[in-house]
Amino acid sequence: MDSTFGAGSSFHVGTEGYSDDPMRSSRRHPRHSARSLAPRLMRRGGKRGAQRSVAPAAGRAGSRRRPLASSVWVWVAVVILAVATAGTLSWWNQRPLEVPQGFSEDAVAAEMVRVVDGDTIVVSIEGDDERVRLLNIDTPETVHPTEPVECGGPEASEAISGLLAPGDVVVLDFDQEMRDRYDRLLAGVFVEDVFVNEDMARQGWGEPAYFAPNDRFLAVVEEAWAQAEAEDAGMFSPQLAC
Repeated sequence: MDSTFGAGSSFHVGTEGYSDDPMRSSRRHPRHSARSLAPRLMRRGGKRGAQRSVAPAAGRAGSRRRPLASSVWVWVAVVILAVATAGTLSWWNQRPLEVPQGFSEDAVAAEMVRVVDGDTIVVSIEGDDERVRLLNIDTPETVHPTEPVECGGPEASEAISGLLAPGDVVVLDFDQEMRDRYDRLLAGVFVEDVFVNEDMARQGWGEPAYFAPNDRFLAVVEEAWAQAEAEDAGMFSPQLAC
């Protein structure tokens, strides 16, 4: 604005300076000689010279502003790209996960968030966290609000942490009742080709448990638990110090 205003002012002054025709002035004042008009023309010429000197300065000022304007537009583009990328990532993180073939129609895919204890985990289903209680197994307590940590509890938590890591895609398959009185999902948990409920029993940490009416995975868990007993695994290990 400064350079434009300066250029405009100079142009206005120059126009005013040349609004009178020197020849007309000479005719109106015959006593004025060419010599007496010379200083006036020089003064007018000085104004035109000032006009010429302002215009290049305005051009230089404009050229100095161009890099700054370009930088601003670059930063605007960067911000827009960052916002668009964040939106895409948010959609990607909350997208519905697909359930592989071979599961019941009620099964859902989820993303593993964290382990609570040997038989309880937290998963994310379409962006919402859900606490999941593994069906038909019971592991020693570690986080009960009124009871002490039980023998084998930390080992059970470590065992399930070896099967499930944050970010893993898991499949939850259900039985007749999907939630317990604590509003936890009741499910068989699968990760890749591992049935976690069964594997925890086979390692000797997930004792068979029946909570009516859900018994869908009970037989498989009982068989795996018997194998753990035969192999002195987990809770059956003579090396367990409790």
